[in-house]
Amino acid sequence: MNPLKKVLKAMTPHGLVELKRARVAKSRSKELEAEMAAFHEERRRRVVAVQGAQGIETIHGDDRQQVLAFLKGRELSEKHILDGSIPQSSLEYILKHAIIPLDSSRPLFALHIGNFVGVSLAFLAAALKQKHPDSLVVSIDPNLTHRGISNPQAHVSALLTACGLQRNTMIIAGYSGKKSISNDGVVFENYDPQKEFSKEFACEESMRNLSTLCPRSFDLIMMDGNHEASYLTNEIQGALPLLKAGGFVILDDVDKVWIEIEEVFLNITAFGLQVIGADGRVGIARLSSVQ
Repeated sequence: MNPLKKVLKAMTPHGLVELKRARVAKSRSKELEAEMAAFHEERRRRVVAVQGAQGIETIHGDDRQQVLAFLKGRELSEKHILDGSIPQSSLEYILKHAIIPLDSSRPLFALHIGNFVGVSLAFLAAALKQKHPDSLVVSIDPNLTHRGISNPQAHVSALLTACGLQRNTMIIAGYSGKKSISNDGVVFENYDPQKEFSKEFACEESMRNLSTLCPRSFDLIMMDGNHEASYLTNEIQGALPLLKAGGFVILDDVDKVWIEIEEVFLNITAFGLQVIGADGRVGIARLSSVQ
């Protein structure tokens, strides 16, 4: 189109409208550029503001009083925390017989089944980190309401962060095996696990999947999840392909309150594990160092 025709077209009503649209679009484009520049400037300000504020240890994961005070500060019941966690004396028993003997010349790897609010998980992760700073604890828990506490994983994550252990832990929100009833079938704080079962969801067969991804990788496996004998038996069988030679298996609630768990532990040699001992609450066994 020659220059004269362009001028004439622009002077027509339609041409004037198009010209105005073009000017508005150009003006709007500059406004958008300014808005995007302001958006990214504010975004970067927030990024810089939080850098360096991560990973600050404020409490020690192996200090029971500090851990308890932290969780109570999150408005959790002290009774539920204590009743649902491994006692300090038993954690120290585990430390002596299953953690101290481990080789500290390399990173150590543990599997923790059943987190609740993270008391024993924080203790285990802190103890292994002291032996080697690059140690890692993988934990498995479906993150269901337990003892009236909903979304317990939020408290676990907060505790691990307060302990500076968030880089030494990896949480799998799932079942160790198949889906099972929560709270071991017990009603807590009006939460009926039978009625809620169909509303609870989490990944399944986490141990089997781990054995596919990383067989013979763990130095220690602690089990404090489902309390049904058949489920626990399957967990122990699932632990064997995951354990390194000489690795430890630890069961919680090996006592007269949970007789079926005690019976499983008393027969644990049937799995090819050697009994190390029990303190009236936890039992420790070990896989042969020759596999």
